[in-house]
Amino acid sequence: MINAVVVINSDTTYLEDKFTSLGIKVFAFDQYCHNNLDKIQDIAYLESFINNILIDYQNVGLLYGSGLEDKPEIYDCLRRKLRILGNDPRIISKCNDLRLLANTLDECNLKFPEYINNAIGIKKRYLSKPFNSSGGYNISFSKKYKKNYYLQEYLQGETYSISFFNDKDNFIFLGFNKLLHLRNFDPHPFIHAGALTTNKFLESANIINSFKKLSEKLSMHGYNNIDFKILNEEVFVLDINPRITSTFKIYNDTYNNDLLRLIINPHLDKKLESHNNNRYAFVHMFAKEEYKFKNFFMGDPTFINLPNEGQRVGKNQPLLSIYLNSFSNLELMRRLKEKISITTNLYNCYDIDI
Repeated sequence: MINAVVVINSDTTYLEDKFTSLGIKVFAFDQYCHNNLDKIQDIAYLESFINNILIDYQNVGLLYGSGLEDKPEIYDCLRRKLRILGNDPRIISKCNDLRLLANTLDECNLKFPEYINNAIGIKKRYLSKPFNSSGGYNISFSKKYKKNYYLQEYLQGETYSISFFNDKDNFIFLGFNKLLHLRNFDPHPFIHAGALTTNKFLESANIINSFKKLSEKLSMHGYNNIDFKILNEEVFVLDINPRITSTFKIYNDTYNNDLLRLIINPHLDKKLESHNNNRYAFVHMFAKEEYKFKNFFMGDPTFINLPNEGQRVGKNQPLLSIYLNSFSNLELMRRLKEKISITTNLYNCYDIDI
């Protein structure tokens, strides 16, 4: 059992709260709250930081979300000094280029979009996507090659993801999610702006079994999330996220923090039991211009990740999040649209395409 944990993510607020509730000391690196994520690229600093933790705590874990994709030079340090709660970080490099997994995906009855070096003169639409990225940042339509980017065929239709836990022979399907995007967000048109749970594929045992087989072949551990589209009844994998993603909050709340307990101790002799059958949704609202934040949402728990009163929020930066659940999809969508409308009326922010 760990008694301390290093958490690395773009935003560690939720994970810090949930680990603390279990009596585990948290040391966090993130982009939005602590603003110290870049520090871990300095290996000397990282080693010293971890060594100081190990003076007072013997069993120290590591749980990571986004933030390690462009830092392969620190993977060995993390693996040597910390107990990894999930996948070995080296899997990140393997999953960054789906072409490396072509045979594996085919064995699982999964496909991936066409990759090409130069799309000039070709009628199909292509996305320019950076290697070692997360959250949909810096993805755009393009047909020109750029260094450290690749061209991936653009597939029409809605984007979904599957969330699951895996540890050796223990595969636990958690749910499917529909992914959401901002409207007319030119700086990053494919940025991840939220998700909502969906029952659309719950009867599709073949889809779940394909991802189960993939998780086994990749020896995946802990919480994982894979983005995909369905085209002509075939499943196309878009991105493999072998880490904590923003959808983790949905499923951990559904199981009253037992999912995090399972990640800490995969051999926990306790089945995950849902504490409700509600549908969940969350969205991230982004500011259209620099803004000095004024809080209009005192006492409304559906608005989270709020800046401090008077804090300046930069142009095209996250302003706040909306997180809610409801007994039915119809009621969930009604409330979600209502909250989004309230936010866009109060602040000059981008709308959500739902």
